[in-house]
Amino acid sequence: MSKYEEIKQRFLGRGIKEENIDYAIESVRYGTKREHILENLTADYRGMNREEAVPLVEALFIANGGEFRKENRGGYLYGGALLAAGLLLAFYIGYVLLFGGILFRPILVVGTAVVCLGIGTKLLLKAARGKYRDSDEPFKG
Repeated sequence: MSKYEEIKQRFLGRGIKEENIDYAIESVRYGTKREHILENLTADYRGMNREEAVPLVEALFIANGGEFRKENRGGYLYGGALLAAGLLLAFYIGYVLLFGGILFRPILVVGTAVVCLGIGTKLLLKAARGKYRDSDEPFKG
């Protein structure tokens, strides 16, 4: 936690309570969204105003390595899961075609495989480029 000590000392010198700074440090390290941290810091019981909270949070995010460092995990998770499902269905289709057999509901299986492969690839590419962001409501467009 040594990278935060300089920031902590600087803001303690400005008259900000140590418990507020410790809360902000833990929230940034945990990956909490900026809006939630600012909302909690400017709550009545903390006694901070927005002019004090914004520079503190910005300095902490810079020390932590960026605001969105942890926010694209979902892209890798969902993208990997969908890609695996699509590859599994594609393997099933290939197995049935190579070794003979009956493909049950072929339109549904092929369509699902194509959709899973497409969406999984798209999510993985977005996450790799840093464009995927987790939202508070992940299933809302």
